[in-house]
Amino acid sequence: MLTPREFVGRMTEWVDAFNRGSLDLPDGILHKDAVFRLNGRAYEDTLGRPPTDPLVRLVARGPGGYRLLVKALQYTLTAPGIAVRDFEIRHGLGTGHIDLTGRLRDTGEGWVSNADLAMTVDVDGHVTEIAIQMDPDDVARLLQARQA
Repeated sequence: MLTPREFVGRMTEWVDAFNRGSLDLPDGILHKDAVFRLNGRAYEDTLGRPPTDPLVRLVARGPGGYRLLVKALQYTLTAPGIAVRDFEIRHGLGTGHIDLTGRLRDTGEGWVSNADLAMTVDVDGHVTEIAIQMDPDDVARLLQARQA
């Protein structure tokens, strides 16, 4: 079982890897079935197939889902970066705020947005769910930049 301090250390490694443009994760930090949510909606629910479909589970959950989502973000923002603020973990629930920066691919303009973060962590220190709550206008603007 990881202490909160050890988990925060692993989170720091994760953020550093993201900011370097790496798709790597600290070993074992993400559960193989980890769910990703944006404004309450699970990524797997956006794929148009049942969440029990093995292909959906492969591409929408765990490290595979993480890598697909990060690649989409890297396509939307050039040189995306995140900073995690006020992160704390208690009783398997991690909460904090994320600042997302970069340049929108469609216009090249600078981008700064913030979001609330919640994640559940099992007793072994594996993240089982990540939920991001972001302003819907910011989400729409990112989608617009991605489609350009």
